[in-house]
Amino acid sequence: MRTAPAATRSRAGRDPMTKAEYAYAELRRRILHGEVNAGTRLRLRHLAGELRLSEMPIREALRLLQRDGLVSFQSHRGATVTAVSPEHVIERISIRTWLEVLATEEAAGAHTDRSLASVEAALERAQGAAEAGDPMQFSAENRAFHEAVHAPASPLLREAIAAEWDRVWQARRQRSLFAVVPRRMLEAQQEHRLLFDALGRGAAADAVLAMTEHRRRTLQTWRQVFG
Repeated sequence: MRTAPAATRSRAGRDPMTKAEYAYAELRRRILHGEVNAGTRLRLRHLAGELRLSEMPIREALRLLQRDGLVSFQSHRGATVTAVSPEHVIERISIRTWLEVLATEEAAGAHTDRSLASVEAALERAQGAAEAGDPMQFSAENRAFHEAVHAPASPLLREAIAAEWDRVWQARRQRSLFAVVPRRMLEAQQEHRLLFDALGRGAAADAVLAMTEHRRRTLQTWRQVFG
């Protein structure tokens, strides 16, 4: 009988992962990190052997990935990594950024000195990546900044935003906006600083305006790229 992967075993202070949860986490990581390209067929038997699991937890993991929009099932092909069209990328970013406007409004009055320090730290890391001309690192730090901005907002709202990030993250890794339009890194940083300043002043209305303008300029740049 096969031994369960170490990642599924009980660890001190933490509940053990089920085999399906382990498979889901590992496959999701590979997709989001660009280790598996869009259109790649995900074969049950191959994945089961690679992850040292039976096919049942792999099948369950693939269904969860389908729920996330990262995997699709096609007739006669089974599960494949979802290919994201330019139109879909823009639509998803539009949805996510509207949610971020709402999250900014929720979070603005609830930040503490500690949470604002986390926002500032993410902002400075992003600045370093921008000055180094590293678009992929900037993409990661950009997301970290946004997550820190929304940290005090509703957990359900933050979960919805994270899901929208994930649905296009693999596509954006392949064609990072900041790699195609490098100047956008420093432009985004200027917008981020306006947002951070408003949060620091506890000015919710100004923070919402800053996030709304950031949303507008982000979508405008994406439309130029795909135009």
